[in-house]
Amino acid sequence: MRWYHFGIAVVVLLSGCASERDRVAPIVLPNVVVTVCALSPSHHYLIAYTADLGQEPYQGRYQAQVFDLTTTLAITLPLDRDATEQPELRWYPNDVLWVDQRWLYDIPNGIVTDTTTLLHPLLPSTYNGEVPQWYPSPDGRYVANGTQIWERDPVTGDRGTIIIDLASTIYTDGCRHGWSADSRSYYFVDWIMTGPRHAEPRPIRKITLP
Repeated sequence: MRWYHFGIAVVVLLSGCASERDRVAPIVLPNVVVTVCALSPSHHYLIAYTADLGQEPYQGRYQAQVFDLTTTLAITLPLDRDATEQPELRWYPNDVLWVDQRWLYDIPNGIVTDTTTLLHPLLPSTYNGEVPQWYPSPDGRYVANGTQIWERDPVTGDRGTIIIDLASTIYTDGCRHGWSADSRSYYFVDWIMTGPRHAEPRPIRKITLP
């Protein structure tokens, strides 16, 4: 009987954690399993590295896809390239996508440029660095780590009062360029603690600060 009550308590606890995640950080791409994500400068588009549900973390084959966050639909790259190969994707300013170190795809305007025709070398992009462990917001007021966000001490720069505290795992990570320009929202990949592997890739969620 005690095991029965213990099982009920665990189910209630997990349900409560899931409900809190849904309330504080709703899913932005339904039915898409993601391991790594990178927001475009405007946050209208997103690069998602997707995998099959149940696949071991960071093992096996992934697919690189670009999504329109307004429609939640995948974007087809209008390029003459080998569709069997995974594209190398990076963001440039104004939501321009750099594909396979050659093509520039201006998504909002639907313009494709072959960089081999440019008169000057392409400058490095500033939108594709790794996500630091303690990820500061653009205005410097907050710092994030996985599913947790703290106010940032203006004097020491250390973590101050925690304002968002959701359950996470060692795999939970923020998206690259995951903070919005106004520091009011933050995107991350949700990794749950349940299941035989204790960590499976899950959807992308968005926290909007109060």
